[in-house]
Amino acid sequence: MKVIDSFRIVWRNLWRMKLRTALTSVGVMIGTAAIVAMMALSLGLKESAVKSLENFGNLTEMDVEPMYYNQEKDEPIPDDQRKKLNMEAVQELKKIPGIASVMPVKRLNEQAKLKVGRREGYVELVGVDVNESAAYRKNDVEKGNYLTGSPQEVVVAYDVPREMRDVEKDKREARRRNAGGGRQSDMPPDMMGGGGEGAAFNIVDKAATLVLTREYRIDDEPKFEKKELRVRVVGQLRKSENFRYSSAVYVPLSVVKELNDWVNRSRGNESDEGSPRRTREQAKKDTFEFDQMTVKVESREQVESVVKALKEKGYEVWSPARELETINKFFFVIQMVLGGIAAISLLVATIGIVNTMIMSILERTKEIGIMKVIGATVFNIRWLFLMESGFIGLIGGLAGLGMAWGAVELVNYFGASGGIMDSLNMGYGGGGPEDEPSKLAVIPAWLALFAIGFSFVIGLLAGIFPAIRASRLSALQAIRSE
Repeated sequence: MKVIDSFRIVWRNLWRMKLRTALTSVGVMIGTAAIVAMMALSLGLKESAVKSLENFGNLTEMDVEPMYYNQEKDEPIPDDQRKKLNMEAVQELKKIPGIASVMPVKRLNEQAKLKVGRREGYVELVGVDVNESAAYRKNDVEKGNYLTGSPQEVVVAYDVPREMRDVEKDKREARRRNAGGGRQSDMPPDMMGGGGEGAAFNIVDKAATLVLTREYRIDDEPKFEKKELRVRVVGQLRKSENFRYSSAVYVPLSVVKELNDWVNRSRGNESDEGSPRRTREQAKKDTFEFDQMTVKVESREQVESVVKALKEKGYEVWSPARELETINKFFFVIQMVLGGIAAISLLVATIGIVNTMIMSILERTKEIGIMKVIGATVFNIRWLFLMESGFIGLIGGLAGLGMAWGAVELVNYFGASGGIMDSLNMGYGGGGPEDEPSKLAVIPAWLALFAIGFSFVIGLLAGIFPAIRASRLSALQAIRSE
């Protein structure tokens, strides 16, 4: 028997008892729709929770620091066994599967001031390895270019120009308010100074000055010294949800190291500054180490495995991604519970398919006998009945998927119009006007394909017993039956 002929026979038999086929498929339809809708709801809630988590930082970016406490042994890690954040650590992190790039960071120990023309503002000076961070930050540049390694080049964060104020204008406004008897003293600073104008201020490709101040003592008298560094702003980064670096100015590591040496000389008595002598212990302490390292993971799906590998190697991870494992476990349990409840209806539908196919055997006993007489094999008989039950499950699965899609659209519509998503995401989750709005329930492609394939497999499994029973009928007894 040809395959095409068997499909024609299957379709003819299903169409001949179309009412029974439709009623049997309804059970599969309800079960499939229930499973898909429940899974879609849990997946939507999980995605919403992850998006809300992303508002506290990019989940694929993690700050890595040495681990100070061993949770398994419940004891602190000795200094000589603790990981060091040096270039060896950079190479070690690069070998971990899933890590796309590593950016070591060294901060200036003092706050710096950035001046561009009449505008100025306090910034955090962050030193980066230009070669290591190029692949990490190049795609984040909104204006201009990234660092090339020149000590006179800097790249600013998105909020830096917006926080810089026009000092001269602020002074004029202050004098005007004082002259007017303080009638405008209740006005907010942004309405009087340069705060609003700072949002449109472009400092890319402009000369700037970094001003540092250090304190030192001579005869217990505090003294202050300023240091100015002429630079050029070559680029500005895109807006980021990581507020930790909102006022960062990125420079090559060599610049921060040199400035830190200048600042740290004020920690002791200034009279010792000119002494070039250093003990071996001081030389060991001067070994260059980074403050922290930021790693970028290739995809969000690899975050959990990367976090696990980092902890195994003795590093501590500071990122919202640490909560991903808890979220995934929680929603996995939710999916299993909701899927298990919905699967009960699919089990009932499976019993219905078995009953329908057994009734079909009793009605077509004579037909089965004739097929055997004209040469149909046991395999052909089983194949026909398996295909019939499989197609009943497939029809129910397709209809159930359509029903689930309609239910999901209704849930998302009422969830958006009723403000449910805003309350669940605490005002987050949208990510911005350019991003897709959050949904209460989602049906990914894999879930749709799984639902169709699973319903077809359920139909096949339900047809195994009837198919075996049909193939064992005696041809002579089947022909003689009425």
